[in-house]
Amino acid sequence: MQRKRSARILIAFLLLVMTGFIGYKVLFIRYTLTDIVPQDSYTIELSMTFTGNGDDLVVRTFLPRETQTQRISAELVNAPDLTFHKETASLFTRGEWSRYLAKGPYRITYSFDAQIQPVEYSIDPDLRIPSSTPDALKKYVSATGVIQLEDPVIVQISREVTDSYFLPTLKAIYDYVYALSPKPFKGTTDAVTAAKLGEASCNGKSRLFVALARRAGIPARLIGGIILTPGSKRTSHQWVEAYVEGHWIPFDALNGHFASLPGNYLTLYRGDESLFVHSRNIGFDYRFTIKKRLVSNDRLAGFLGGHAFNLYKTLQTFTRVNVSINILKFLLVIPLGVLVVVVSRNIIGITTFGTFLPALMAMAIRETGLIPGMIAFVFVIGLTMLIRSPLDRLGILHTPKLAIMMIVAIGALLGLTVLSDILRIDALSSIGAAALFPIAIMTITAERVAITLSEEGMAATLITMGQTLVVMSICYLIMNSLAVQALMLAFPELLLGVIALNIWIGTWTGLRVTEMVRFRLLYTEERSESGDR
Repeated sequence: MQRKRSARILIAFLLLVMTGFIGYKVLFIRYTLTDIVPQDSYTIELSMTFTGNGDDLVVRTFLPRETQTQRISAELVNAPDLTFHKETASLFTRGEWSRYLAKGPYRITYSFDAQIQPVEYSIDPDLRIPSSTPDALKKYVSATGVIQLEDPVIVQISREVTDSYFLPTLKAIYDYVYALSPKPFKGTTDAVTAAKLGEASCNGKSRLFVALARRAGIPARLIGGIILTPGSKRTSHQWVEAYVEGHWIPFDALNGHFASLPGNYLTLYRGDESLFVHSRNIGFDYRFTIKKRLVSNDRLAGFLGGHAFNLYKTLQTFTRVNVSINILKFLLVIPLGVLVVVVSRNIIGITTFGTFLPALMAMAIRETGLIPGMIAFVFVIGLTMLIRSPLDRLGILHTPKLAIMMIVAIGALLGLTVLSDILRIDALSSIGAAALFPIAIMTITAERVAITLSEEGMAATLITMGQTLVVMSICYLIMNSLAVQALMLAFPELLLGVIALNIWIGTWTGLRVTEMVRFRLLYTEERSESGDR
């Protein structure tokens, strides 16, 4: 009883201190998540490969530029034996690489960091579409070869969607184009073709949107760029901007963004352009590699000033000692993943391979995603179990056996990564990368899996494997939640509450959930007899 009383006092003290810190920050120094949450930052690398055929060679592509909503930094160009020239125009910045009488293979890498602010506009429903267009905007209400305005198909649709006011007209155009079936097309899809087929990719939908807007007297233009999702990709994206009362307002009728864009849309150019222009017959290929991380919010510099709780200074201190915010946020959320494991094992009664393996795996696969990480886990476990059997027959001792299993697993994963690059299968690359970090843990786990298999049979092993994957998934979802990460960065004193919960669970003497289910009949009878007395 004395131990339980001491534990309760310690839990109460920890919760009181945690509540006091949080309450002081929120009530007295006005902590708000908007001001202190770190920003998403993306590192983008564009890799272009080609082979000169002996003629003069030129490769051009658009480069990102700073605007009110996107910040570009850390630009780096690496193109040995090629001449680089940057062209700056009113609507875009373009890079050009060239060489006279080029022969042999060439590779260009262009990398940069980008921070992008999400945007959202509210269109006044009382705004009328003007009857005339200023000269500076007339090109944005004109027809082109792929944005037809006088074709009977466009004219008929325009009659159905056009109103005298901006908002209902743009909403009707957006709804019509959004309803078209999404279809990946290679090459160029014009506005009329998209309307006739009733399906289109981003460029076909965008051209149809622009055509209908221009037909209604609303200046509109195409925007080209990239949707920044971590990983490797060979796809760019197009969306639309419409001019309303002095503002260019974005619309993406493919992905469902009306008068708004999320914070991962990188703009590269404005206008109906091709992302790449290059000499013919050079075997041109390209790939974007995108990585995402958190960086300190610029607004923190002026927030809290010289206050003792100046979070910006604290984050900058970690940065100076080479601890990135990306690492810091996971150090703060690992205890939450561990808490999930503790609750699963001690309260629910779930059995997992390894005490904290699910939490460690959830941290390891944060860059590759849950599904590739789970596949990697099963792949390494299965592979090392296959290797274990012949090693056992050779009579190899335990530690050398684990070393051999680890080496073979590493070799298989490296081979999987190379194969993914050759076959251009990004999923294989993600699976390989997901398993490299925790491979030692998984190799040891595989040994435990093999022992379970020999002692308890296949059914028990598969059940434990399934439970491990379930707990790992829960850990991943919690630890990779931006809301949870922001909360832990803003209020690290929440770890005191995590400690308090662990103390409470550590003194738990009741039945686990699985035990209550397993012995439910006996438990019900016992409670009934107690009630009769």
